[in-house]
Amino acid sequence: MIHVDSVTSALHSLLSSDGVLVSSGFTVVEGDVFNKDPNLTPWVGQYYGSLTVEPHTLGGNGPWKAGLEVLLYVQEASHRSGQEATRRLSQAQAAVLDVLNRNKTIGDAVLVLSSLAVAPFERELEKSTWLFTNEITIKAELRG
Repeated sequence: MIHVDSVTSALHSLLSSDGVLVSSGFTVVEGDVFNKDPNLTPWVGQYYGSLTVEPHTLGGNGPWKAGLEVLLYVQEASHRSGQEATRRLSQAQAAVLDVLNRNKTIGDAVLVLSSLAVAPFERELEKSTWLFTNEITIKAELRG
């Protein structure tokens, strides 16, 4: 049986207990409302993406292999400039990627992280405040 919540819980625990993220003041949420407050940054939101199950088995009753996608949204803000927001976002993103690279099995919840992809997600400017977000797509393989 594949329990996605076991993986997402393990990932949330991994991120929210990392010493660098904690000491840097990161807010880490799982499945919560998307952050719109620049004063809550650095912020990481974690959301379940998709699950692909290969239907074949290896002598058992359940599927042998599955692919899981989890989306992380990393945010940073600046009250000074877009350039500063971009630099802060790059540092925050690097800190999150470091945690993932050190824990390629997400605390043994998955077999392996098969890929990490980063893309710009949202850039907001409101009342001289820049709130920038990047999306990290995590793909992992697990057994049923």
